[in-house]
This record gives sequence, structure tokens and C-alpha cells, in this order.
Amino acid sequence: MRFGLIGAGAIGAVRAAALTELRGGALAGVHDLDEARALGLARGTRYFPTAGAMIESGDIDAVVLSTPPSTHHDLALAAFAAGKHVLVEKPMAPSVDECRSMIAAAAKAGRFLAVGYNHRYFKALKRVRDVVESGSLGRLTHVRGYAGHTGLSEFKSAWMYDRAAMGGGALMDNGTHVVDLVRYIGGDFTQVYGHHANHVWKLDGVEDNATALLRSDLGVLASVEASWSEWKGYRFYVEAYGTHGMARAYYAPMMALVVTLDEPGGKAKVERNFYPGDIIREKLKGWQCTVIDAFREEFGDFIAAARAGAVSGGERIATGFDGLRAVETAHAVYLSGEQGCAVMLSQDLR
Repeated sequence: MRFGLIGAGAIGAVRAAALTELRGGALAGVHDLDEARALGLARGTRYFPTAGAMIESGDIDAVVLSTPPSTHHDLALAAFAAGKHVLVEKPMAPSVDECRSMIAAAAKAGRFLAVGYNHRYFKALKRVRDVVESGSLGRLTHVRGYAGHTGLSEFKSAWMYDRAAMGGGALMDNGTHVVDLVRYIGGDFTQVYGHHANHVWKLDGVEDNATALLRSDLGVLASVEASWSEWKGYRFYVEAYGTHGMARAYYAPMMALVVTLDEPGGKAKVERNFYPGDIIREKLKGWQCTVIDAFREEFGDFIAAARAGAVSGGERIATGFDGLRAVETAHAVYLSGEQGCAVMLSQDLR
């Protein structure tokens, strides 16, 4: 599969690195508003002077959108109209309506739409998901998720904390990763109650902290927290609890914990998973090496799903519906905070 990359910034560069190591796919072209930056990533592949030229090219099968979220909708619709598959970075779009429009356009064109929730491919997260799926934790009761970093000091561009570009603040930034992961592990949630605040950075309409309580139709509960004032530095974790144990994924550094019980409150069997090779490699080469591995697996699943016409069940990749649900949940938290009551998510699933 021949991939065209639109956006040659920091994440675009990591995407390009993953594509150069990919079996079954290759980087076939790059476009960025900064020509020099795009040419630096192209590495012998084709440079496209405009996004439109890439989208219309017969030499491109799929388009990767590593651009600000406010550009995703129009670029994706143009790509679908040209018969291209699309992988878009998170968040899928600033608004729920734009997400729905992208899903409808993909369906109309018969093309595959995926959203880059690459944390699903982190080793610790894969372990937690697989443990839950195995049933060894018993009946799932609740899930917890947290993501935080130091906020504006982490950002290299102003659009990253601009409501018009992002659709929100911490919850639409690192928070949607956690929303996606608690859904990935705990199933779909339909009721949302939450609060958000901007006491730290004091940006208009952009929260620096948000908390949410979620509930599924099956009675599974979840709590989600996103922060731009995690002064210890970047951290996230996801925990799943069942009647017979729990599992926890943590990063950074990457680690996983699994506790299983023979009966509720009974004797515990503890499994600790550390990934020293990955931890040392990150210390030497940076976080990008972990993300490149995740991207490479994600691209493999993307190719399989695009060729099959749908996700078969074995892939871990986040679909357009998953991307919609993450954005929809974040906006439900905003609405809940303003109205002081729970918000029900749409039931017109997939």
C-alpha cells in the first residue's frame, strides 16, 4: 500500500520513520506547507507541492493526516472523494459533527477510515486488554484512566492549545487517548458526567484539567482524568478491575501489573511485566522509538482492514467510530460541566 503523508511535523516525522520499516506498505509521497521540511522527510520519495496534488495522484493509495485537527475534515473528505483510504491523527476532528461527516464520507466511498490511537499498541496496554479479554479477571466492574503532562511547556505550536483547532484542551489532547483506552478495554460507554477547569493556564475555553465518570449499558463504570499540570512530567495509566482481579498498564516507563484471585478477596497471584529493553532504548534514543514500533503495527492493521473492507476483529486499530466516540465523550464532559448533570451519548452505533 502506497502511503501519502500530509504533515511533516514532529509526529509526521515519526510516521515517516515507521513507514520506512513497514512490510506491505511504503511511504510514497510527502506534503507540508514548509517545503524544506517535507523534502527532508521525503528521502527519495515524491514531494507533492499541494495536498490536493497528493490526494488526486494515482500513485497514492492511502493518506495519513498528521496535520492540526481543524484541517482533518476537509482533507479527509477530499481523500475519500478521490478513492483513498485515510488514517488521521487524534483527535479525529474538533467537533462531533465533523467526525460524523468523515465517517459518512468514508462509507459512501467504500474506503477505510482509522484514527491514530497508537497507545493501543503499547506492550503494557496490549497485555491489559488481552487479560481482560481472556476472562481471567472475572466480570469487569470498572476501569480507570489518567493522562497528564506539564501543559503549555510541552507544546511547540500555538494551535495545540487553540480551541478552534483542537476542540478543547487537556481532554481533547492527551485525554482522548485515555477515553479511547478505557473504551477499548471496558467496552462502549453511554452515560457521561464530568467537570473541567482552567485555573492553571487560564486559556479561554480551553481546560487544563478535566475529570469524567462514565457508565456503560452493562453497568461497567469508568473514571477518566486528563491534566496539563502534571508537574512530574508525562504519565499515563489505565487500570481494569474485575470480580477476580485487576490489570494495570503504566507509562513512562512501560510496565504492566496483573493480579488474579481464585475468588473475590481470595489469594492473589501477582504478575509483573517490565520491559527493560524498551526502557533502555527510550533512554538512549528517546520516546520516538516506542512510538515507531506502535505506528508500524498500527499501519499493518490499517492495511489489513483496508484490504478486507472492515476490521475483522483481530486488529487493534481504532476505527472512525472509535475516533467519534472519543470526541463525543470529551464534548459530553464539557456539556455536563456546564449543565451540572449527566449526558447520554448517541445510540446510533456504527
